Order: sequence, then C-alpha cells, then structure tokens
Amino acid sequence: MRGHYRCIPIWLLFIIDIKENVQGLVWKSEEPVTYYSGYVSVTMHRYTIPEDTSSATWSFRAFKSNSVCDDKGIDVYLQFGSLPAVSPMNATFPGDFYLNRTNLVQLSLKSDNVSIHHTELFPLSGNWFAIALIPEKNDKIQQKGLTTACIYYVMSSLEVKAVPDYVLLAANHPVIVSLNSLPPGSDGGGVWVRFTLPQSSFAISLEVKNCNVTPCHLQLSYQDHKGQLMQQNCTNVDKTACLVNLTNPLHDFQYFVHLALVDAATRATVVTGLSSQGCSSPDVTQRVSEEQCYLHPLLDRYQGDADYSTRYVQIVNNRVEETYRVLYNRTTLLPFMIEDHVDIGGTLIVQILFDHKNMAETQSHIRVCGIVERSYFHLLTSDMNSCPKGANALQINTDIVEEVELESSKIYVPYPEEGRWFLALRMYCFTTFSNHSGPTPAQLGACSRDSINVTVKVSIQGCVDGSCNGRGTCKVYVTGSDFIIFSTCRCVGGWDGYGCTDGTNAASDADQLLELLLLTLSNLFFIPAIGLSLKRHYYLEAIVYFYNMFFSTFYHACDGNRIAKYIYCLTEYSVLANCDFLGSACSLWVTLIAMAQLRVKISLTLQMLGPLALIVGVLLDRTSVYLIAVPAVSGILIVLAVWGRQCYLERKCFPTKRRYLCMLPGALIAITGAVLFAFFETGANYKYIHSAWHIALSMSIIFLLPPPLRAKGSPTSSSNDTESEEALVLGRQPYNQRINFEL
Repeated sequence: MRGHYRCIPIWLLFIIDIKENVQGLVWKSEEPVTYYSGYVSVTMHRYTIPEDTSSATWSFRAFKSNSVCDDKGIDVYLQFGSLPAVSPMNATFPGDFYLNRTNLVQLSLKSDNVSIHHTELFPLSGNWFAIALIPEKNDKIQQKGLTTACIYYVMSSLEVKAVPDYVLLAANHPVIVSLNSLPPGSDGGGVWVRFTLPQSSFAISLEVKNCNVTPCHLQLSYQDHKGQLMQQNCTNVDKTACLVNLTNPLHDFQYFVHLALVDAATRATVVTGLSSQGCSSPDVTQRVSEEQCYLHPLLDRYQGDADYSTRYVQIVNNRVEETYRVLYNRTTLLPFMIEDHVDIGGTLIVQILFDHKNMAETQSHIRVCGIVERSYFHLLTSDMNSCPKGANALQINTDIVEEVELESSKIYVPYPEEGRWFLALRMYCFTTFSNHSGPTPAQLGACSRDSINVTVKVSIQGCVDGSCNGRGTCKVYVTGSDFIIFSTCRCVGGWDGYGCTDGTNAASDADQLLELLLLTLSNLFFIPAIGLSLKRHYYLEAIVYFYNMFFSTFYHACDGNRIAKYIYCLTEYSVLANCDFLGSACSLWVTLIAMAQLRVKISLTLQMLGPLALIVGVLLDRTSVYLIAVPAVSGILIVLAVWGRQCYLERKCFPTKRRYLCMLPGALIAITGAVLFAFFETGANYKYIHSAWHIALSMSIIFLLPPPLRAKGSPTSSSNDTESEEALVLGRQPYNQRINFEL
C-alpha cells in the first residue's frame, strides 16, 4: 500500500486543500532504532487520529549519531488499531494464524536525514501504531568503548486535518441539505455528509431525493474503509432518488460522502436519508430471509491475575458460561471487544468445540462453520459449499471428514486490532458426501434440530498459548515514551518467528551441548593457576582465581542461546553475570599487583581498593571494555613504575632476564586472548572465541605469576638466590615472615 494517494482525483485534492482546517500537529521525539533481533528490538510509536479527520500525514526522518557511520536502510511499518504483525526477516508464523491487517503500510527510508511522507485520506479514527527497525541481523559482538558507537535514530510527526463543515446523518432521520454547483474545473462547492453504521446493522444505504430544481444532476464521491475512492453520478434527482449502497461496511468507520451539483443550477436543496438492515430476533420459529442474523449481546470480559489472561464469556447467574446456541436458519454473531493497552499486545485465540453433554441424539451429520472478523458482520448463507475457507475461518464436524476438523477448530490473531470483533457461526446438516476428494457434500440433509450448542473459547494470551513451544521464553514488555505493552517470544537455539517455530537457522542439540561444554569446561584451565598460586603462597590470588572459575562456569551454564535442557541457573542470572565479570577483572588486577612485588601493606591495600572500584564499574556497565582496560592499564603502569625504579636504583635489569623470558609466553597468550575477545567475537563463533579467552586468561597466569620470595639463609634458599635478593633489596618481607606484619 505504498503511495496509494496517487490515485486521488484532482477534485478531491482541491476540496481538501482549500476547505479543511489543520486540526493538530504532533511531533515524536527521536528514538534509537536497532538491528532486528526479534520484536523486542523494534522502536514503537503510537499516534491518535481524532474523529472528523479528512487527512492524516505522517512524516518520518532517520539520521545517524556520527558522520563516519555507514548509512542504513530503515523500515517503518504503520498500521491502524494495533502493532503491525510483520516478519521483517521472513520468519514463518505458526500454523492457524490469521495475519490479515487493516491499513498496513510499509515505508522505507535511509539514515540520510531526508524525510518521507505518507498520507491517509479519511483514516480510521483511534490509535495508529508505527514500528521502526533496521532489517538486518548484526552478528558481530562489539565491546563497548573500542569503536565509534553508531546509533541510528528515527523522528516522526503527524499532521491531521479536519473536515470543516458537514451534515451528520442518522438512520431513519431524513435531513434537508443545501447544495452549491460544481462547474468543471471548480475547486469548491457541495456539502459533506457524515454517518456511521448502527451497532446492530449489517448493511446501510444513503438515499438522496426530492431535489428542488430541474434538471438536477448530482455527483456523489466518497472513500470506503479499504481506501478505494468511489464516485457516482446521478441524473434527474428531482424525479428519481439517487441511492448509494455501501458493501461490507465497517462499524467503527466514519463515512464521509461529498454531494455536489454538476449542472447549471447554482443552488438546490435535497433530502438525504439513511436506511439500514439489522439482525432480527433469535426466535427460530419465525420465517426469516437468507440475510437474517442473530446478534448476541456483547461478551463479558473475565480478567485473570496474570498479564494477558483475558477470557470472553457470558455471565449467567454468577456463573461463567462458554456454551452458545448456534442456529440452523441464520447466522449467529458473537461480539467481543478488544481493548487498547491491555489486549492489543497479546494474541487473540478463538476456538469452537461441540458441546457433547448437551447434544441430543440425532441422525443428522452436523457441521458448524464460522469466521472471525473485526468490525464486520459476515453473514453465512444456507449453502454449505460457501463456508469460509480463509485463515480466519473455523469448521467442525460431528463426523470425520477429509480436510475438516473433527469436533474442534482454533485460530490465532497476533496483536489483534482494537475495536469490536465478531465471530459468525452457522449450523448445517448433511447426509452423504460426493465421491470426489474434499469435504463438499453431495446434498444438504434435513436437520432433525434447529440449533446446536457449541462451546466457544475466546481469550487473549501472550505469545502462543502463553508459551513459545519450548524454544524460547514468553515475556511482557513496556516500551517507548507511549508506554506500549506487548508480549513476545525470546527465541533460543537459533529458532525464530512469532512462536519460535521457524527452524531454518536452528542449532542442533549437538551444537548446543558443545557450546555448553566449551564455555563451562574451559574455565577448568584455572585449576593449574590455582594450584601454582597455592604452591607459591599466593593465597589471596588463589581465592580470586577460584572465584573467577566458579562464577564464570555457572554464568555460562545459565547464559547462552540454548534451549531449556541445556541451561542451568544456580541463582539469578544478574548475580551470576555480575560475579563473572567482577571475577575476570579482579583476576587480572591481583595478577598484576603480584607481578609488581610491592611491600605487603601496599600490596594488600591495592588488592582491596581494586575490587571496590571494579564493583562500581560492574554495576555501571559490566559489558564495557573499560572494565578490563582500566585495571589492565593501571596494573601495567604500577608494574612498570616499580620495575623501572628498581632498575634505576640498582643500575641493572630488573627482574632478571630469565624472569623476562618466563613471562614472555604469558604476555603473548594474554595479548592473543584479549585481541580475539575484543575484535573477533561474533554470534556464530562465540563459543570458540570466548572459550579461547577463558583459556588464555587462565594459562597466562602460570607464566606471569612471580615465584615465591624467601629470605636469605632460609632452609630453602641458597646464597645465590637472585629472586630473594631482589625481594630484600626492595624491602619486602619474605613469605615465611609475612604473618608478622603490622598495619
């Protein structure tokens, strides 16, 4: 539906441009738009269209945070009544889903700060919703702070214009209106009339008659609810009435019809009136026409305690009833209301079943056909062959019949549009079926009953029946400045789609098990570092390394894009994540402080200050590269300062060349791991690269951790113990004396 306003005739543009008044201009502040990774990643806006609106124009503009960033294509989906149920990456929806939407428009723009516009003439009044997204998947994992952050934004505005003057019509209440002529090429004249469909009606006609001039030729122009522009010319209205029959009218749509004279007369009066057809009494004994129907009272809402746990029922004597009488000789209509805010972010589920306990014995084979429509009475005819076949159709049989559900049928509507919905049902009887394939009956049979009880279950639930088919988690979110509430599946294991049913990119169980084992067991490489620390009397360091190993193991057991059987959470995810990131940073910090070989008091002070500062960084942003960079740079500077000072004082290299050669492999391993971690991680290789980071971090400690310090003359030292001499020169206490210090 892109750019459909190009079909607007020039007369309508002239009328709107000159006659209408600006009713309002609403700006939406800039909102960041991100790569599509599920519905939770889209940017949402809500717009409200008032009644009596002749046109609504949306403007969208996208821009980027930095000129060095690449331009990106951004898709905007605009729709009336609810969130657009779209699949930008072409993931499939589950079966039995009804995806037809009202006035869904897709717009494409670039992040080049150029606005695009979309206009709707005589739009449906109420809430409109727009979502914006970058239709790409970004698989690269970027560490925050390493590169220029490229953020893309979308701004929007809505300008609405009102019909200036109109005559309000009501059914069965004729009104006299005055008309002006509309000469060829004119940009004015005529009058607008407005009307809506009565609540219980399924058809409406506009009649214009009794023109007081002769000859009297009229032009009637209007736009229907599907956006189609209609025009009808009537002659001799002074003698013959001009009739406009609206087909398939909607109940919540405001119809505006423009009346104008097209002859030499400059002024005239006509009588305008509305006539409508409505549903009749449920008395099945009276003779009814083919287009009769029974409109049930509006179903009651039964709200549960949880989000999206609404049921539509009838309350009878303080009891919840879901059984309804479906008639043989007319359509039964069950209306229910989808509310804004509380319903549109869930999934509408409609199911019909035979109520066997209330069914009397019968020789008839019975079929019940149904269809779900928003704001529209769908009348089912007596011809069973014309039963609806679309995605919003329901059919159940008392007998097993090819292609037709036995006893139960269900449909789903994702993010249903606000307003009044109708479930149309009708009962049919048949005796035999034809020999050719398909459920077409050879003939309709006589019914031994005039109605049947059918259980109708109508509800609003999150995601798909409140779950995501075991391949994800159903979550409820509140997003944006408009506080839009919606449910969506967070799929795992490579599954995708509204209900996590698209397995195009799904990972096998073997791949998910491999990911779990790599990311957890790679932490066992800390065991040699822990053992070496204990052997060299670095007890505090050993505790930190064990802490890091423990929480990294259980964090990665709880984290990851895996199905539930490959996930284990020892405690809350946030606790495990914070402890893992803190442990990694602290391991780096205490290793560098140990390498500096400071006095005991100074060393203990720094070892305490480091975690106190790092916990602040973890709570601010645990994914920032600065959480590793700051302790790494600070620790290296301390090491260089201490070693440089000692080199200056002793006029020789410190520590020994042998020690430098021992540390070189550790430094290379650590640098390699850091480069892989910072620049080469993607979603596809995460399990390999991140496991390598675990191994590099733990193995580098073996080479970087200095040997134990012993005093001269101790039983385990020799007169040429160079490392011990260095310790004494620096004024440090040897390890066998460290317990005898004063703070």
